Amino acid sequence: MSRALFSSFVLILLLVPASARAWEWSLGASMSAGATGSAAHNGTSTAFGLPSNALTYQPGFRLGYGSERRAHEVTLDGGALVIGEQGSTVSLILGSLGYQHAFGKSSTSNPIANLSLGFLREGSALAAGTNGTWGAGAGWRRVLRDQRGDLRAEVRYDYVKGGGPFGRASLNTLALRLGFDLWL
Repeated sequence: MSRALFSSFVLILLLVPASARAWEWSLGASMSAGATGSAAHNGTSTAFGLPSNALTYQPGFRLGYGSERRAHEVTLDGGALVIGEQGSTVSLILGSLGYQHAFGKSSTSNPIANLSLGFLREGSALAAGTNGTWGAGAGWRRVLRDQRGDLRAEVRYDYVKGGGPFGRASLNTLALRLGFDLWL
């Protein structure tokens, strides 16, 4: 799966038109509040993560690479939870590669939309498995003074394919994600 993510990242960088100035890196974090449910069961789980985390199937760490004004940005979101106890280990690792677009010509405040594809790896001491994920979000971004970063808020839908070593059903998550990015 990592080879496919790397190939996708390189392909996106080659296909995105270059601006007059060089692209720049960003580093960020997210927090989220959302509801996760599945068609297989009648229940819904509500979760709040500060920061977002793998236990809620939401990445909390973001690395971005975008144009000068961040109108176009390729993002790599990730998170991990590993619990080890004598003779037992449980792990959840998730990552996604995405594209975010900021609309409008304002240099301080813009609507944003993004799409992402990724994976969720679930494991224990006895078995491990990887499933695909995808998601989409729409929201608003406010650029910080002196173009040092941004604050973002988005409503997001994420899907995690079922299966894995624990026989988990497919999951649908609808969440409010708040985050910040430092532009390096």
